[in-house]
Amino acid sequence: MTSSRTVLLMALALLLSAGCSYSINGDALPQAGVTPTTTSADEPSGAPKIAKPRTVVGVEPCSLLTAADLKSIGPYKKDPARKDDVIQESCQYVLDDGSQAGRTVIAALYQKYEQVRTRQAEGREVVVEGHSTWVLCEPTGGETACTATLAVNANRSVLVAMAQPAGVPDQMLAAMQPLLKAALGRLPIA
Repeated sequence: MTSSRTVLLMALALLLSAGCSYSINGDALPQAGVTPTTTSADEPSGAPKIAKPRTVVGVEPCSLLTAADLKSIGPYKKDPARKDDVIQESCQYVLDDGSQAGRTVIAALYQKYEQVRTRQAEGREVVVEGHSTWVLCEPTGGETACTATLAVNANRSVLVAMAQPAGVPDQMLAAMQPLLKAALGRLPIA
């Protein structure tokens, strides 16, 4: 595990323990608009697929997802809040999923896709709405954290992450796919 990956996992764990959690591990379930690829960490692909380049300039991270987007997980337990001190340009959504702590979802205007793919070598690529998306789920202290990083232009991506106690990676990634599509749809075409 590289140090930057450790920092990301620690940041996610911190966010999750504060009333939100998620982990990284597993394969996404195919659904409409999502295409698994044969890319593996051992065979990194070239440039990521970007069907329609998007810009993140002027985008507020807390506008990436709405209560309607997150309804299938649960209503807001707390109002969405910026968490730039943990992950730059990020927003934390704490949802009432019936558990005491609730479930946390993070959305962020994130770094270059290739950096994530290199750092999370155990992940795999899927294509969401024509955009390369790097997914990884891992257990972190009693819960599972999943991240999905969607390439939006040559230099930036959008990160959606979720943690759940005893989470099942495939189910978590399937729940995250509509969130990725919603966030992508809110970014202006470059």
